[in-house]
Amino acid sequence: MCGRYYLNSTPVELAEKFLVDVRDNFPPRYNIAPTQPIAVIHMNERRARQYSLMRWGFIPSWAKPDYLKRLASKPLINARGETVSEKPTFRSAFKRRRCLIPADGFFEWRAQGAAKSPYRIYRDGVFGFAGVWETAVDPDGGEIDTVAILTVAAGKTLHELHHREPVVVDGANYERWLTADERDLAQLEDIVSPAADGAWQFHEVSRDVGSVRNDGPGLIEPLRDLFG
Repeated sequence: MCGRYYLNSTPVELAEKFLVDVRDNFPPRYNIAPTQPIAVIHMNERRARQYSLMRWGFIPSWAKPDYLKRLASKPLINARGETVSEKPTFRSAFKRRRCLIPADGFFEWRAQGAAKSPYRIYRDGVFGFAGVWETAVDPDGGEIDTVAILTVAAGKTLHELHHREPVVVDGANYERWLTADERDLAQLEDIVSPAADGAWQFHEVSRDVGSVRNDGPGLIEPLRDLFG
């Protein structure tokens, strides 16, 4: 799964990378967590790319009050890439509302005996997670745009850290991912896959990243540099 990530690229860098107008002057965020507002690139009603803030935690448009209560304690932050086109929860969004979620890296916890240690996982520069989004009704009765990150079985680079990894859309595939016709979703099969061998780099980081109250560049520094 992908339950924490960071984005320290600037609004200007996001605009250049994703060819979209970004007017928010947001600061770097080193510990982005579920239910928080996150940056999302999607297609708008005019079929143009748009930057928006959405809640990380998908709510289906058909969700009823009892289901919303369940999501309040266990938000749907990830969608399995293997079944996203079939599951009623995500099926409609996958057909019509795919998106990109800018990130510079993410965190995963590796089991080491009885304990778990966090690792920073990253590549060269900002990239886009594959996501699906939906406008739904929140528990207070208001409309809200919500989003989930697609994941697949981990590839060779990461499988020793965790059995799942988030799907990343390469820049050459942004347009295809965002605009593919729902009648021809087979053309997306090659995108919904683990990263190529060697695409990721990773190192152990401080367990401080486990608390949403912590933020700052120290969270992505190698553990050996922090403690000698």
